[in-house]
Amino acid sequence: MVITETMVWAHLPKAAGTATQEMFDAAPGFVRFADPVDSNAKHDAFWVREDELDGKLLAMNIRRLPSWVLSAANHKAESGLWPDFEPLPMPSVEEMIEGTAPDDMLRWMTDGPRLPIDRWLRAEHLQEDVRSLLSELGVLTPEVDEAVGAVPWVGKPYDHDVDRVFTPDQIERMYEVNPGWAAAERAAYGDLHRPGA
Repeated sequence: MVITETMVWAHLPKAAGTATQEMFDAAPGFVRFADPVDSNAKHDAFWVREDELDGKLLAMNIRRLPSWVLSAANHKAESGLWPDFEPLPMPSVEEMIEGTAPDDMLRWMTDGPRLPIDRWLRAEHLQEDVRSLLSELGVLTPEVDEAVGAVPWVGKPYDHDVDRVFTPDQIERMYEVNPGWAAAERAAYGDLHRPGA
C-alpha cells in the first residue's frame, strides 16, 4: 500500500503493482508511507488501513480479467502463495474460467461495496494512467514525467495471449462468474475484453 496526503493506493496482486509503486516513488515527497515491495503487507486491503483513508482518493490497479486470471494461475504454479511460496499445480482452463478468485479479491480489497475505488489504473496503460493521476494531484513535473517513463515493465515468461488459452465462450463465462470484476473493468476501460482486440 502507498499512502500520500491526498491518495491511498492498494496493491492488487498481479496487476503491475511493483512498477506502479516505483512510479509513485518518482515524485519527490509524494509518498508519505509505502509498504516494502518484498513484504506481503504491500497487498493489504483498504480496510486494514482505514484510519488513513478519510477524505483521500482511493486508487488501485486493474487489468483485463482473462489476463489477470492467467497471470494469477501462472504465479501460483511458479511461486505458490503466501506464506509458503511453494509451487502449486497449474489450474486447468476449466478451473480458471469457473473460479471466483477475481471477485473475491476485489471484495476483500474494498470490503465489498463499502470502500469504492475512485481511480482505476489500467495495467495495460500504466504510464498514461499514472501520469494522469499525478497530474491531477499536482505532482507531475517534467522530471517526474521522465522518471515515470523510465520505469520498466517486467512481465513473467509465460504465454500472455489469452485468446490462445481461452475461447470466446470461456472468456464470456469468466465474466459471468465474476460480475464484480466485470463491473470494475467496464468502469476502468469502458468495455470488457474482446477476443482478437
